[in-house]
This record gives sequence, structure tokens and C-alpha cells, in this order.
Amino acid sequence: MDMFEINLTSVIQLMSFLLLLYVLKVFLYDKYFQVMDERKEKIEGEIKKAEQLRKEAEELKLQSQEELRKLRENADSIINKAKEEAEKIVQDAKKKAEIEGEKIITAAREEIKREKEEMLKEVEQKVGEVAVVLAMKILKGTLDEKAKREYLIKMLKEKEK
Repeated sequence: MDMFEINLTSVIQLMSFLLLLYVLKVFLYDKYFQVMDERKEKIEGEIKKAEQLRKEAEELKLQSQEELRKLRENADSIINKAKEEAEKIVQDAKKKAEIEGEKIITAAREEIKREKEEMLKEVEQKVGEVAVVLAMKILKGTLDEKAKREYLIKMLKEKEK
């Protein structure tokens, strides 16, 4: 039983050791574990916060992509409307030009027709005057038969024009 002899020094050492453990636990280990737990909670909180910020950033990214898509669609729509309006303006201008051209052509045709009628009246008047002169010459007998025929044919051709 020598091995298991308990002496007072050993008991005091054991008690001192236990007291030291208790003091260390109270003053160091508890505070150490408290600091470690706080740090763990803080890190977990930061991780959650970072995850939340990542989710928010992803949502913002999706929102901005959607807004960009809408803006592009809107810009395309505006461009298409502008092209349609420009084409309509061009078509309207072409129609106006065609109408104006038709008016000018119609006015020119009417002017040509009027001038033609005036010229025909003048020709008829001159033919009448020439016919009178010819008739007078025929009556006077100053023209020979061949000259009379040529002159009459010439007058008839002019009248037909």
C-alpha cells in the first residue's frame, strides 16, 4: 500500500491544482470561451450579412438587367416609330410631289391645248383670208389651173394640221 499512501502534501497539491483549475476556469476559460463564442457569433453574423448582401446584389443585378432590357426595348420601339414616321413623311412628300407634278402636267396640257386652239383659230382665220385672196385671184383669173390646184391643196393640208 505504499503506492497509495496519501500524504498531506499531495492532498494540498491536489487541492491547489483544483483551485488553480477553478480560478483558470472562472477567469480565463469562461472569458476565453465567451470571447470565442462572441467571435463565432460575430463571424456567423458577418457571414449571414455577407450572404444577405450577395443576395441583394444578385437581385439588384437582375433588376438592372431587366431595366436594361426594358430600356433597350423602349429604345428599339422609339427607333422603329421614328423610322415609321420618317417613312410616312417621305411617302407623304412623294404623294405631294406626285400630286403637284400631276397638277403641273395638267396645267401644261391645258396650256398646250389652249395654245393649240388659239393657233387653230389663227390658222383658220389666215386660211379664210387666203381663201378670200385666192377666190379673188381666181375670179380675176390671174392664176393658172396648176397654181390654183397647188394652192388649194396647200391650204387644205394646213387646215388639217
